Amino acid sequence: MVWVDGRLVPAARATVSALDRGLRSGEGLYETLRVRRRRAFRLAAHLERLEAGAAILTIPIESAAVRAGIAAVVTANDHLGDDVVVRVTCTAGPLDLTTPFPGTGVGPPTVVLTAQRTRAPDAPPRPPARGHLVDLRRELPTVKSTASLLSLVAQREARAHGASDAILCDPEGRPLEAAAANLAAVVDGQLVTAPISAGILGGVTRTALCEVATGCGLVVTERTLERGELLGAEEALLTSAVRGVQPLVRVDGQPIGDGTPGPVTARLRQGLEDLIEATAEPLELS
Repeated sequence: MVWVDGRLVPAARATVSALDRGLRSGEGLYETLRVRRRRAFRLAAHLERLEAGAAILTIPIESAAVRAGIAAVVTANDHLGDDVVVRVTCTAGPLDLTTPFPGTGVGPPTVVLTAQRTRAPDAPPRPPARGHLVDLRRELPTVKSTASLLSLVAQREARAHGASDAILCDPEGRPLEAAAANLAAVVDGQLVTAPISAGILGGVTRTALCEVATGCGLVVTERTLERGELLGAEEALLTSAVRGVQPLVRVDGQPIGDGTPGPVTARLRQGLEDLIEATAEPLELS
């Protein structure tokens, strides 16, 4: 079941307008969050980021309606199990074809919510990540945009080189983030991650990870890594709402540390899991 503009409908019958500006020009944004046992981690932070991006794109979003939709789509898909990924997609709605570029809308925004199983119950553990450096960076990092062409191109290049994840770099070639996750490395015993000002997408889970690291006694430093620093790091990891904390063990074929998941990464992964378990909030089911 899919939630479309306030209604639950079977996925096969879920439709949006052929004139939708998200379809025509990528004028939309999205959020992805994990819901376990009908409890969401930092839903308010996800909605705040959605609202901030919507304000930049001048898309009027009603957070209360999105909250209700998340609860509804999770409940309607309870056959998927207790651990699901919910995606919230908001676009600018249908385009008035009589208006000049960039055009204006003729109705409210389009809001679509879907739920899917995180992983199959009998699936093996997610393997460590292998990175490939790509000299691309996000054009509008403050918006989690549905226009994901750059990330798709970068990820396909990474896969062509035998890697699992593209690592996007700034114009000077310094690694910033993955195509679909934030990046952090353990350098001289400190957790180093690029600052928001470097042009990365500010991840909700990245913020939580920094809190966990500080609670574990690690010094967290927000600065841009040099390529050599990443390749010579003691450990590296990727983090996102869906994957949590995932070790990054190789970049461009070179091992990070000894090429296996390290103890700091394991401690941070467990710390994040503990934080999620302790603070995730029940969805307000109607």
